[in-house]
Amino acid sequence: MEGNLRRGDTAGDAKAHVNGALLVYALLVVLVTSASWYIYWLSNVFMTRPLFAKIYQFRDLTDYAGKMAHLHGGAAALGNGFPIFNYPASAAYVFAFFLSFGSHAIQAYLAFVLLCVIGFAVVAWRASGAGAPGRLGAAAAIATTALLGYPLWFVADRGNTEVVVWALAGAGLCFLLRGKTLAAAVLIGLSASIKPFSILFLLLLLRRRKYKEAALGLVTAGLVAIAALTAIGPTPWKAYQDLKPDMSLYVSDYVFNLKPVGEMRFNHSLLDGMKSAAVTVEMGGIHPVKALVEVTELRLEPGGWHGARPLVRIYPYVAIAGFGLLLAVFYRMPILNQLTALAVAITIFPPVAGEYTLLALYLPFGALVVFLTREVAPGKVAFSYASMLAFAVIYALLFSPLTFLMLYEGDAKLMLLLALLFVAARSPMLSEYFDQVPLGVIQ
Repeated sequence: MEGNLRRGDTAGDAKAHVNGALLVYALLVVLVTSASWYIYWLSNVFMTRPLFAKIYQFRDLTDYAGKMAHLHGGAAALGNGFPIFNYPASAAYVFAFFLSFGSHAIQAYLAFVLLCVIGFAVVAWRASGAGAPGRLGAAAAIATTALLGYPLWFVADRGNTEVVVWALAGAGLCFLLRGKTLAAAVLIGLSASIKPFSILFLLLLLRRRKYKEAALGLVTAGLVAIAALTAIGPTPWKAYQDLKPDMSLYVSDYVFNLKPVGEMRFNHSLLDGMKSAAVTVEMGGIHPVKALVEVTELRLEPGGWHGARPLVRIYPYVAIAGFGLLLAVFYRMPILNQLTALAVAITIFPPVAGEYTLLALYLPFGALVVFLTREVAPGKVAFSYASMLAFAVIYALLFSPLTFLMLYEGDAKLMLLLALLFVAARSPMLSEYFDQVPLGVIQ
């Protein structure tokens, strides 16, 4: 396989290969998405529904209306009781912003989502280059992702604030890829103040010796977090203490235990995969229907399922070792490979990672489309057709609902994410447009 992944296209084949791979991606997204909804329509089994039940629509946002009504000095109310608030304090103000529209909160949220989708499509299309020979495939890929991309549909249906994190981090990465490092650092820092794992994108600055900019990103995240804690106060320390009860409840109920079956299918972190493997051993094999009952019973064990606790204790070592391996493999690779690896890290290393975290992959996918269209299709850079097809198929399946697998959808997405890392590790994407260095020089 190594030889195939590293065999470049001839200039004459490049345009056809790029358009072909991107059209395969678009067609696969359409087919798998249609099949998933059709299977649900035929079976009418809730575990095959690509989204949560209709009664839970937008609940990640609307359920917090009461808690967000009086944020100033309200840390004790925010951090106790249901719904569980398990975010940094800064995230409360994102909720409060949308909920400030009152009865139009959902419309305001969806308008923001729509704005993000349009922004993603416009930026990717413009960056792909006017008159580029691969623009047919680029148009199909961008339009399909904007219209049918499952992570964004999932986030919008839940009313989840991950879309704000994606918008900030995505804008920051766009600036970073074009050499605007100060703006990139601030935007990535802002995103990390809402959900911390996006701070990993600052490693792209550190790798390029942009130490001051990386420090600026860290300081931005820290100052915003402290300001939010102070605002919900009365002091940052008191606010932190008041927020701990809900966080402790979340950890005990979701990290040290199995998630409810209705949510477990949408999770794809390494720890989620380890728990799923342990449940499979407990059941003596893969049994999609039996697992629905089995997981529910295991979850109800006093103190949570006993099999989850030892996995949680060893998980920090697994995550550290895995992240160290990722850094070692991608340290000297081009920026597009590094961006892909870090986006995957953000989706698999949190102890709980839902479908919405796959939004982090939109930026490396968009950058891949631009790279193929602007540089590979015209014959400026050699890139193997096998790599193009591998990326196309993996991204298509990641951006499609696989809920016909029921409880095992998350496991399938985890395997696809690991496959994406493997292909990225074997397929250097040396880009003059993004790396801004002469071709043939790896930073």
